[in-house]
Amino acid sequence: PRPRFPQNLAASDIFGAVAREVVEFYGDQVDAHPVGTGPFKLVQWRRSSRIVFEKSAEFREVFYDAEPAEGDAEGQALLARFKGRRLPMVDRVEISIITEDQPRWLSFLNGEADLEYRLGFDFVPQAMPNGAVAPNLAKRGIHGYQNIEASSNSLFFNMDDPTVGGYTPDKVALRRAIGLAYNIDRDVRIVRRGGALPAQAPMAPGTYGFDAAYKSDNSSFDPARAKALLDVFGYVDRDGDGWREQPNGSPLVLRMATQSSQIERQFDENWQKSLAAVGLRIIFETAQWPENMKAARAGKLQMWSLGSTLGQDAQPALAYMYGPSIGSQNLARFKLPAFDAIYRRMLLLPDGPERAALFIEASKLVCAYMPYRIHVHRVYTDVNHPWISGYRQTPFRNEIWQYIEVDAALRERMAGAG
Repeated sequence: PRPRFPQNLAASDIFGAVAREVVEFYGDQVDAHPVGTGPFKLVQWRRSSRIVFEKSAEFREVFYDAEPAEGDAEGQALLARFKGRRLPMVDRVEISIITEDQPRWLSFLNGEADLEYRLGFDFVPQAMPNGAVAPNLAKRGIHGYQNIEASSNSLFFNMDDPTVGGYTPDKVALRRAIGLAYNIDRDVRIVRRGGALPAQAPMAPGTYGFDAAYKSDNSSFDPARAKALLDVFGYVDRDGDGWREQPNGSPLVLRMATQSSQIERQFDENWQKSLAAVGLRIIFETAQWPENMKAARAGKLQMWSLGSTLGQDAQPALAYMYGPSIGSQNLARFKLPAFDAIYRRMLLLPDGPERAALFIEASKLVCAYMPYRIHVHRVYTDVNHPWISGYRQTPFRNEIWQYIEVDAALRERMAGAG
């Protein structure tokens, strides 16, 4: 039995049938040539730079409809305006991938981009101070949206790594000390400019399995306890250089994968300060995100922080710790029979108190062994110009472009006036 199997069939990020001849033609490059039945066709893809979609003439007949919640005035207005319109409402979508936050923000302000998705943390106070669109932007008709995404940001430890991996008490103590040493308050308040909530467990807000009342050591920032753990298990500074060595006296050097963007450098600085405060030395190894992901799946990274998003059920978040998922979701290469047994039991159970309790039991094991240090659930800010209508980001859906209308005439008039 698989009670949530129908949900999986309906989730485009989990299940998607692809014609056999497509897979046979492209072989191991099939991921670079998406073929499907959606509203758009991919016509250009420059990795890490640009993606272009064009309306698909073969897309089935789908018409705009919605069921706005009570009190959702904007949703009611959009339904009244667009109900019955055939989707998609635009012919072409151009996505520019700009790594650095400042040029991305300037591109939006200058009208070179119609909307900015996931505004950089540094510019949220300029765009939406205290959750409201800034007066100077509101005068230009700019709209802003903030939502708690059903997502998590985590650091994984490679459990096969000789330094941070393993299941013996000393290795568990090292990972838990690293977790306790990380200044999550500085992460949320300074680096993310308040754009996140500290995480207690893998389950994200809005998903089945999330329990707002559950609190754990996962979100604790406690350098004193981190130092005590390291001292007790023999991670001490033997040569007086200010850095701790491993229990056998060999050098202790942590290596964390990272990217070259400005925001990643801020996270790296927080890690460096946090770990230095408890005597741990860390080195950052920079590469592009796709290269880091490839290395992570091959088990070649010691540590790396990255985010993940969920659907309506939180069990996929636990797949990151499920033993048989090593090589795909389980980047930590975590193998714990007790956890795997809980995970398999949860697959069979219908939603209810018994299954909900197992989410907590699984979370306790993750916190105890710490293959992942789950940092935050992200709060994202999106902004768009007044010539864009229909844009609304939701907790679970990424396919948004077909619901958007562009008033090209208004965009041209406002560009001329500017």
